[in-house]
Amino acid sequence: MKKTVFIIFSLLFSSSAIHAQNWEFVGLDSMIIRHLYVSGDSIWAGTAHRVGNQDKSGLYFTTDAGNNWLQIDSALGNGVILGFDLVPPSTLFILNGGSAYSVAGTLYKSTNNGGTWISVSNNINSAIQWFGISPFNKNEVYAFTYNPFPAGLINTLFKSTDGGNTWLNISAFPSSSHGSILSFAFDMIDSTSLYVTVNTQFDQYFYKSTNKGDSWFFISEPPVTPPETKTDLFLPDRIYLFAYYKASDDGGLSWYDAYSGLQNNIDYLSFHQDGETTKLLYNLRKDGLYSSGNDSIYWCMVDGTEDLPIYFSPTGFFDDRNMKNIFIESIKKELFLGTAKGIYKTTIITNIANDNNVEYNFSLNQNYPNPFNPSTTISYQIPETSFITLKVYDILGNEIATLVNEEKPAGSYEVEFQSAIGPATAGLASGMYFYQLKVGNYVETKKMLLIK
Repeated sequence: MKKTVFIIFSLLFSSSAIHAQNWEFVGLDSMIIRHLYVSGDSIWAGTAHRVGNQDKSGLYFTTDAGNNWLQIDSALGNGVILGFDLVPPSTLFILNGGSAYSVAGTLYKSTNNGGTWISVSNNINSAIQWFGISPFNKNEVYAFTYNPFPAGLINTLFKSTDGGNTWLNISAFPSSSHGSILSFAFDMIDSTSLYVTVNTQFDQYFYKSTNKGDSWFFISEPPVTPPETKTDLFLPDRIYLFAYYKASDDGGLSWYDAYSGLQNNIDYLSFHQDGETTKLLYNLRKDGLYSSGNDSIYWCMVDGTEDLPIYFSPTGFFDDRNMKNIFIESIKKELFLGTAKGIYKTTIITNIANDNNVEYNFSLNQNYPNPFNPSTTISYQIPETSFITLKVYDILGNEIATLVNEEKPAGSYEVEFQSAIGPATAGLASGMYFYQLKVGNYVETKKMLLIK
């Protein structure tokens, strides 16, 4: 019986690359920039700077693109800023740690751009370690607390529906004798869905809520426990786990590596996805800022960032997690980056069709979607012109299909595999299959699951 394979090839040059012109210094050169928000010529910057053996923190504001700065949180003291967010035009939230070495603190709110501040976490008994505002409803605020005890710590998740004035405990997660640590994410497409990753120091759990946290159900045991869990602005069910560069295309049921283009031994610092200008993912590491498309993840360094002062270092018990120091201003199309010595910006140039400077490595990516029915996409990269083969096998090792068997130039490619091969009336049966890329001595094999 004749077998039919439906294949679609597309050479993806540098659609994931961002080309930057010269980087321009904006201001605050003596300060560490952990948080940024930009709107036109107005910039808010959550900062720290070294005074003696302590870091002094503050929220600074400018209305003239960085020529003049004003600290607008002086009334709260110099404790480390653990979190910052802005609800335009003038409502600000700050999580203030109280001291340079705090890992948790008090949540403050201002409705007049820092003119006055009030505490909005008074009815939460413990200090807050993280907070986030719903992208769909600015009155919905979520936070988890830091509760140390003799054997470890427990994070408890709270929810407010009135802008932080009152809070409800919505935790329903496992713990252990060593406590539990949570990582929270909003679903950026579905306003009712939330995600929490749990680390009990022994086991990892991934949970989802489809009713804004009123109830939770277990999804999977993720391969790592991240400091940050993120979802995609455009792809339903796409989840990211940083700093370990894992991703899921099925809402957390299965996970795959998402670090193509990166060295594995460089510290991760922060993540951002641009929803307007470039539509790209951004990943700040100690060796530079990287960008990638979200269709087939391959990280390319943003030009010139390897020379910027982005060498952050931990201070006391505080490390550089939960930073939001990457921002794209959509009106002027400028990329802002907070560094260890001030703020820098550059004009971004996108949609360049071909870039001979993109460097590729041998890489075979996890198919998407996975599980699949009836089709799935397999992507791969090669660094030089090579003869390659890409084949599909069943669980017994029988060859099912040859998807690629030819010489190709360096680049990133996609091929679509259809389950319609096999018996004419049924196609392939449900089950586990393997796909294997061979390029000279390089061989890589991955699993994919067909469910009918």
